[in-house]
Amino acid sequence: MNDTSVFPEILAPAGTPEALEAALQSGADAVYFGLKQFNARRGARNFLPAELAATVRRIHDAGARACLTLNIDLAQRELGEAARHLELARQAKVDAVLVRDPALLALRPFFPELEFHFSTQAGISSSAGMAAARELGVGRVVLARELSLDEIRAAAAVPGVGTEVFVQGALCFSVSGRCLLSSWVGGRSGNRGTCTSPCRVAWQIDGQAAGRPLSMHDLCLLERLQELHAAGVRALKIEGRLKTPEWVSRAVTLYRRALDAWKPAPAAADTGRSSPASRADLLAEAARLGAYTGRRLTTGYADGLRTDLTGESGRPAAQTGAALLNPEPSPAATIRIVADGKGGLLWQFLYGGQTFERRTPHQPVRNVERSLTLAEAVTRLTAAMPDDTTVGVTELADPDLRIPRSTANHVARDVAAFLNRLQKEPDGTVRIELSVPVKAALAAASPHLANSRSLGQDRPDRVRLEPTAVEALLPRLGETGVILDNAAAQDIDCWAARLGGDRLIVALPSVFYEADIPAVISLLDACRTAGLCAEVNSWDGWQLARRCGVRLEAGPGLMVLNALAARKLGELGCAGVAISLEADRRQLEELCAAAAVPLSLTVFGRPPLMRTRVEFRAAAVLGRLFEDSRGVQMRPRLEGCLTVFRPAEPFALCDLRNPAIRAAHLVVDLLASPDPAAEWLAVLDGSCRPRLRFNYERTLR
Repeated sequence: MNDTSVFPEILAPAGTPEALEAALQSGADAVYFGLKQFNARRGARNFLPAELAATVRRIHDAGARACLTLNIDLAQRELGEAARHLELARQAKVDAVLVRDPALLALRPFFPELEFHFSTQAGISSSAGMAAARELGVGRVVLARELSLDEIRAAAAVPGVGTEVFVQGALCFSVSGRCLLSSWVGGRSGNRGTCTSPCRVAWQIDGQAAGRPLSMHDLCLLERLQELHAAGVRALKIEGRLKTPEWVSRAVTLYRRALDAWKPAPAAADTGRSSPASRADLLAEAARLGAYTGRRLTTGYADGLRTDLTGESGRPAAQTGAALLNPEPSPAATIRIVADGKGGLLWQFLYGGQTFERRTPHQPVRNVERSLTLAEAVTRLTAAMPDDTTVGVTELADPDLRIPRSTANHVARDVAAFLNRLQKEPDGTVRIELSVPVKAALAAASPHLANSRSLGQDRPDRVRLEPTAVEALLPRLGETGVILDNAAAQDIDCWAARLGGDRLIVALPSVFYEADIPAVISLLDACRTAGLCAEVNSWDGWQLARRCGVRLEAGPGLMVLNALAARKLGELGCAGVAISLEADRRQLEELCAAAAVPLSLTVFGRPPLMRTRVEFRAAAVLGRLFEDSRGVQMRPRLEGCLTVFRPAEPFALCDLRNPAIRAAHLVVDLLASPDPAAEWLAVLDGSCRPRLRFNYERTLR
C-alpha cells in the first residue's frame, strides 16, 4: 500500500561542488552526483574519488542523503574499476548508488551497506518492472519520464520498493536508456554518459526544413506534487547536473516552498524556512526557472498528453560555417566572446568547472587573407577540445567581426595549454584494494562452448522479422531461426506449427506500459502453450516471463557490454544474451573472450535509434525521411505503442572477418527493411557491401 504519511524528499542534482553546496543550503533532502567515471553526465565537472568522503560528510552534516550515480553500460575492461567505485562508496558511507548495468547487480551482495537504486536508464515503465526491481534487491526505482500519473500510481503501488519521479528539467525525446542516436552519429553514447543531444538540432523532413521537431519542452510538475504524493512517490527528482549552482538553488528553493505550501500546518511550521508562497508566486518562479533554457514548460506526459511536446530550439546555438555547435543547454564546455568596453575583446572559456579568461586589445585588420571571423575563431577553439566534449557558445559579440589570424592562434594556444594543465590533474581512477570475494566474482571465465560462430566465417543463423515479412522469406530460410517481432498472441500457434518450436523465438516489446501488460501476458501464455522461447527486452518483460513460466533469452533491450552482466542475466534464467549493438571492435573481442553464457550478435540491421512516446499530429510523418546537417538519415515507424526512428541505411558486420569475435548466434535484423527477401539473399551470398559499420571501426565513448 502507498504510505502517504511520509512526504516525498527533494532530490537535487550536483554536477559541481558549488552546485552541491547550493542544493544543501536551499533545503534539498538528498543530492545525487557522479564521480569522473561511470555516470550518465560525464560532461559535468563531477567529483574526484579523493573528494568523495568529504563530500558525503558534508551532505550528511546537512541532514541529507548522498546518492552516487554509476548508471551507464560498462565495458569488460571497466569492471574492476567499477567494483572499486562501489568499495569507495561503501567506505565513504554513500547512502545509495544508482545503477543500470546488470554487472553491478551481480556485485550488490558484496556491498550490503549500500542501497541500490535503478536509474531511469534502466527503463522501468510499469508495475511489472517495479516487481522485477524488488526481486533483484533494488530499493528504489527512478521511473521512466514519459509515464502518466495513473501509470506512476500503479508502479508506486508495488510494495517493497520505493519510487522516484523527475519533476523539473530537461526531457529526452527518446525513452531513457533506449536511445542510440548520439552513438550512431559519432560513437558518443547516451547510455555511457556522453550524449551530444543530436535530437536538439534542426532537421529536414523529405528535404523540407522542419525546425526542431525532436527537441522536447522542459518538464515542470510543480502543480502535480499533491497527486505524486498521493500516488506514493517517495522522491521528487530535479534534473540538472549540467546546470549552474544558481539554477540548482532556485529549483530546490521553488520545490521546497511548494511542498511547504500544502503540507499540514505543523509540518510546514517546523521547517524553519521561509513562509509558504501563493500558487501565483510559485508559478511565476517556475516560469523564471524555465527561462534558463528558453524552452516551454510542460506537464504533458504526467497528464497523459503526448502531442505538442516538441519543436522549440531553446537558447540559440551559434553557427560556425556549416557546423552547428551542440545546442545542449548546459554543454560540457562553453565559450563566451564579448566586447570588453575598451575596444578589445574578452574571451572566456569554461571547462571542467574551471575558467580560462583572456583580454585582447583592438587590432585593426590590414590583410583580410590573414584574418578570421569570430565564428571561425570559435571553430578553432572547438577543435582544441577533447574528442568527447560537447561545446556551446553562450555569447558571441559579432560572428562576422574580423580579427588577425595571429590573435586567434594565440588564444587557441592558451586554451590548449589550459586544457593540458587540467588533463594532468587526477583522472578519476580509484586506487583501492578489493576483497577476495569481489575479485573472485570479477575473475574471467572460459567462453561458453556455444559461442562457436565466428564473425565473417560462419553464416548468420537467425533472422529478426515481423509476421508480414516471414511469408516471403519462408522458402529461403532453410533451418534459420526466426525471431518474430511485433507478433500478436493469436498468431503464435500458426507460426509455431509452420516454423517449429526449435526455430521460433517470440520477441517481447522493448518498452511497454501498464495498460499493455494484459497483452504481453497473453503473448507469453501463447508462447508457453506452444513451448516457445520468449526474447525479453526489458526488466518489465523479464518479470512477466518469469511469472508465466516461459523459457527466455535476453534480447537487444537488455543488451550487454561485459561478461559479468551476461552472467548475471544467465543466472536470472536467460538462456542467451544479446551483445550491445553499440559495441566497438575492441569491446566485442573482450566480451567474447570472457562470456560464460551464449551470446547473440546482430551483424546486419537498422537499429532503433530512438523510441518515443511523443505522438505527432500529422500521421504523414511516419515513413518520411528525417535528415540533419551532418547527413544522418532516419525514418519513423510505429512499433507497438511507440514511434521508432530507424536509420534509412543499415549497418553491417557480416562481410568482416574476425575470429576473435565469436557468438552462439549471428543475427540479421530485417525490421524496417524495404525488401527483406533481397537483403537476406545479399547477406547470404556476400553481395552485401555496406557503407556503415556502426561503432566497429571507431571507439565507443
